[in-house]
Amino acid sequence: MSDPQHDPDAFAREVVQRVPGYRRFLAAQGADANAAFTDLPLTTKQNYLLQYPIEEVCWDASLGHCHIIGSSSGFSKSGSVFWPKRPQDEGGYLKAIETMLADHYGMDRKRTLILCCMALGTWFGGMAITSALRVLATEGRLPITVATPGLNLAEAAEIYARFHAQFEQSLWITNPSNIGLITSLLGQRGVTPPAGSCSFPVVGEYFSEATREAVARRYGHPEDAPFVVWTGYGSADTGDIAVETAASIALRKFFHHHPALAQQHFGTNEVPMLLAPSPSALVEIVDGLIVVTRDQLVPLLRYNTRDRGGMLSRDALASLPGLPADTLAALPEHILYVHGRASNAVVFYGTNLDIREIDRFLLELPQDMAYAGLFTIRCETQDDITHLDLNIMVERDDDPTLAARYHGALRSFLTGKSLEFETKYTRLSQAAGEELIRVSVQRADARTGAIKHRHIIEP
Repeated sequence: MSDPQHDPDAFAREVVQRVPGYRRFLAAQGADANAAFTDLPLTTKQNYLLQYPIEEVCWDASLGHCHIIGSSSGFSKSGSVFWPKRPQDEGGYLKAIETMLADHYGMDRKRTLILCCMALGTWFGGMAITSALRVLATEGRLPITVATPGLNLAEAAEIYARFHAQFEQSLWITNPSNIGLITSLLGQRGVTPPAGSCSFPVVGEYFSEATREAVARRYGHPEDAPFVVWTGYGSADTGDIAVETAASIALRKFFHHHPALAQQHFGTNEVPMLLAPSPSALVEIVDGLIVVTRDQLVPLLRYNTRDRGGMLSRDALASLPGLPADTLAALPEHILYVHGRASNAVVFYGTNLDIREIDRFLLELPQDMAYAGLFTIRCETQDDITHLDLNIMVERDDDPTLAARYHGALRSFLTGKSLEFETKYTRLSQAAGEELIRVSVQRADARTGAIKHRHIIEP
């Protein structure tokens, strides 16, 4: 088998020879099957994976070495992809999970309660992590106890309330968007976790450095604690692509606290995720999008993840003023940065509103506004007038002025982003005879725990 990392052209030739669906794809694209690797067209879910029977996009059109079938998460507009995997696709995963959790949280030395609070079923993320942890717990070598409430966060909070006193620490493996709801549910039970005892290895979505520091403060960790919230980057489609390390998190915190340098390097002062690339995937940046090539039962050849990002070199960071030398020395040669989905914005009257910037603003509001770390946003057109509707999740709603306070704060923030938008918004609102930004608040515990993302752009 050719190695896509070291000889991508040979890997591409092998895919052409052995994967009939890929040959059909090239024909449909009018592409030359003998083209150089970098001249091959990009594959996507829509133009490739959803166009052909799954067997046709496997090596040799066969599921013969398949040991498990799982699914990608949430493709409501394009259909689901069910992924067959072979044992070597998950080779080393169990050991990697054990090593990272031991290194980051001392799981091998501390009596640890692990709550798996993510989608289970056939979703690979939840299934793989939960299965690995149950195997580790069953082996008895580690002082860990695992519970699998999935997205029943109320049950997770109840388990924690009843059992956490028997453990030195608790790890909540969940989506970042669930942390606020977990906090609220614990508060309802009158449970105050001991300072520094809860951490959140998370999956599935972008989160800001402001979020990591807010969770650290809330749960009694030092604000600069790197692993209180910690993640990798990948998917059911691609497997692991990159992972946060202590050095990559330290670099992200540096940019977070130096927004002018972040603007200079990333074109925004909202710092993207910074991660160490995996040695098992070939990553390209094509027109600002992350493209992955990887050998697995369904081989991926120049697969467009539709995530925005880029690469930084360690050498290029050497001139950053004020970057600690030990942080620089500990970084890998290349650092992958990930902004998130290319659609991570709402277009409102011709202006792109970045939902990550809105999240950061909400996290910085006074504590008495009780933001629970989750909001939904959508544009809605009625009688030819488009409104921007935001529903803010709060930990309590006993203040009758709260919605008005959020409205005023968000209106000032959004119109303050640019003079053009302020002028446009004011005139449009005057013409409509009403505010075009509408804000409501809702208790976080009134929403279902099945919400996967913090920033839900609702249809």
